[in-house]
Amino acid sequence: MSEEGFRTWLEQNYAPNTVNTKLFEIRQLQSAYGNLDELYDQDRLDGVMERLQYSAQDKAVGKPNPSKLDLKSDLLRDLSNYRTTINYYRNYREGKSRSAGDGATTITSRDIKLLKEARQKSYRGLRYADLDPEERAAHVSVHAALGNFAKAVIRVLGSDDYEIRLTSGFHLKSGVRGAIPKDLWFGIYRKSNAKPFAGSPQLFMIASSRGIEFGFAPSTHPSGFSNAAIKDEVRAAAPKIFDLLPNPESPLASQIGDQLTESGAWFYRTKTRETPNENDFESFHAWLGFLKSEQGKSEAGGAVSRYLLENEVDGSDLEVEITEMAEIFRPLMESIRPGANRVSATESATREFADRFENLILEFDTARSGPFQVSKPLWEAASDLREWLGACPPIKRRPHFTVGWSPGKGVWARVPWVSILNTNVTSTTQEGVYCVFLISQDLQSVYLTLAQGVTRVIDQNGPTEGARILQELAAKYRAQAGDLAAHGFTLGNDVDLKCDGRLAKNYERGTVAYMKFDVDALPDDRTITAALDALMRTYDEIAERETVGDMFETEVEDEDADLEPFTLVEAMDGLFMPQSEFERILSTWKLKKNLVLQGAPGVGKSFIARRLAYTLIGAKDTKRVEAVQFHQSYGYEDFVQGYRPDGAGGFARYNGSFHRFCSDALRQPDRTFVFIIDEINRGNLSKIFGELMLLMEADKRSPEWAVQLTYAHKGEPRFYIPDNVFLIGMMNTADRSLSLVDYALRRRFAFVTMEPQFSSSGFKAHLVRAGVPDALIGKIVGRMNQLNDVIGADHHNLGDGYRIGHSFFVPTSQVDDAKAWYRLTIETEIRPLLEEYWFDERERANKWVEQLLAD
Repeated sequence: MSEEGFRTWLEQNYAPNTVNTKLFEIRQLQSAYGNLDELYDQDRLDGVMERLQYSAQDKAVGKPNPSKLDLKSDLLRDLSNYRTTINYYRNYREGKSRSAGDGATTITSRDIKLLKEARQKSYRGLRYADLDPEERAAHVSVHAALGNFAKAVIRVLGSDDYEIRLTSGFHLKSGVRGAIPKDLWFGIYRKSNAKPFAGSPQLFMIASSRGIEFGFAPSTHPSGFSNAAIKDEVRAAAPKIFDLLPNPESPLASQIGDQLTESGAWFYRTKTRETPNENDFESFHAWLGFLKSEQGKSEAGGAVSRYLLENEVDGSDLEVEITEMAEIFRPLMESIRPGANRVSATESATREFADRFENLILEFDTARSGPFQVSKPLWEAASDLREWLGACPPIKRRPHFTVGWSPGKGVWARVPWVSILNTNVTSTTQEGVYCVFLISQDLQSVYLTLAQGVTRVIDQNGPTEGARILQELAAKYRAQAGDLAAHGFTLGNDVDLKCDGRLAKNYERGTVAYMKFDVDALPDDRTITAALDALMRTYDEIAERETVGDMFETEVEDEDADLEPFTLVEAMDGLFMPQSEFERILSTWKLKKNLVLQGAPGVGKSFIARRLAYTLIGAKDTKRVEAVQFHQSYGYEDFVQGYRPDGAGGFARYNGSFHRFCSDALRQPDRTFVFIIDEINRGNLSKIFGELMLLMEADKRSPEWAVQLTYAHKGEPRFYIPDNVFLIGMMNTADRSLSLVDYALRRRFAFVTMEPQFSSSGFKAHLVRAGVPDALIGKIVGRMNQLNDVIGADHHNLGDGYRIGHSFFVPTSQVDDAKAWYRLTIETEIRPLLEEYWFDERERANKWVEQLLAD
């Protein structure tokens, strides 16, 4: 074939990247099957198309490549692309273009804008005849484009058993019986489904004032019809259609779900023509589960949709989009028809959940007839149920969720329960919001609930006030859980646990929403999975509105009772700096909340940091002081949150040291906590702190500044640094390997320089107490001050930041041989420093060592 002609046609109709891709693919096709011009002229292109057919089922069973093309990636996607290329070639040979003037396949943002303007005129009572010529032309153009898009879909489906419907009642000259249509659309369905299934399922595209929506609708929602008879037909057909859909988590559902995820930007809806880019369900599996539930069959609608808003239309290749749509949903369009095999009862209505729950109740009933003790059959039954729930997709997808249960503590529970906790919200059923199966005392009813922990609230506020608070909080959370009502839950707390006990009544008061099941009619796996999916999504949304600080208990026992107070007197004991300087640093730190002690090696930064921490806390409490050391391999994952090997060949998410420290501080807001960072400028600070660089500012320490962390799962609470956390860093100014501290850190931390204290009276007194003679003390003070003056004056290579600190000469025990101690300190501590400082002037370093050692 003449490639130049096809190239010119592509360039006139498509973007450059599409042109290059289709030219490459046309060459591959010709190499495999021969000259396309000859194949077209001989009417043999359909044969090539048949060799390129490949379905999701083919992929699922590992069927090999049916074509002559050398393809090594995703056959389903690649063969679809080559079929699209052949369709492009057909259009080229048939002289079709994508321009509106030819009535071919294009819809523009201008068209959408004109449809919107026309719709606004409809709201004012105007008719189709009142539209201006450009608005009418837009309707004609979009109508024609939809017709051509529909034909492209039919070609992908590869069968003549499909019918195209365009906008009902629309006439190019008169609109819809003289009125302005609210939207224009096409729907494609199997001809054999016209009567028995009311023309469903359908592949559709809708162009309206909102933009463009296209996708798969298993049943057109009854609200889309004004004729009562048609509504009744749709409602009657929907359950039959939904029974033929694949079950959630089945191979075909997983294959289509994976394709949708890979394709991206698909939304799972209860019907079409909804607000764009919103999800009614979290996944394709959850959507299927809802359709197969009694409520889903009753509502009789549903859609998997993709949306293009007005400003997105021009940047999209609609023919490629709808071709992909047709490929993804072709297995469903092919399989859903009268006489098709209905999904078997064992697959569609497995009852593993019900069987395990019934067994748990049976074993509990048997065990509680005797004294409270470990019952192996009961514990095994509970383990089996917890295993099923943990593997249930809505829970399994949330690694921070855990399943627990309680038959009682010391005595058999009057109301046993099985809980599902978001561990980032609460780690105990005594407080916080969580999901729980409550079993009535008579063991006849099970309530799946969104509930609250009641113990802590009652203990802290008393029975009467606690009960009031539980009901008040339930109302608050209920206002955030409105979506549950659409999934069969009751928003309220009128559960009846058949128990008059105080705890049971508080369970009832604390209930936010519930779904009731009779024990002899527990739901099948599909139904409970759909219910759990809806419940988990609402639980996520409630958690997202909260922050970490809101989730923790704020009252703790007085752990300071056994701690000795730590005052300025204790702080100054052994410190060589003036008390006024220590108080100034402490005051600055209290105001700024973040402090860096910088200075040369040996000035006592670590020692002073601990003294400052204990003074700020008011006690020598090591539980409220934590220290880490930054280095070049230290990262956000170590400090805040990240993934690490879990010891079982996989990876799990762990909270870093600072995240855990802040969580502890949030539980005790009336106490001061200090986090110490040694070598703070040795790490990559932007990498380590991440979003915490903002949160650490003194005026950002509150829930209103909380953020979602980088590795946070959906439904986790937002994070902030509490007001009672103080940070103190230490920085060695003499380390040549360190990067400069950036301005962002300097603005958030107060920097205080620690000076060598050789001339301090405290330093001299300490040496005297350690047994160092006055003469040697004088030598140390005089010679080290002299050396530091030289180092400080060396502005080219060194400077004040390289002066040597006094702590090298602070003995930790009594000195027996002062001269030997002094010589050892010079040789092992001072000489290496000087050789590093003057690494290219070794003679200078040796000269100073000799001077320091001279008698």
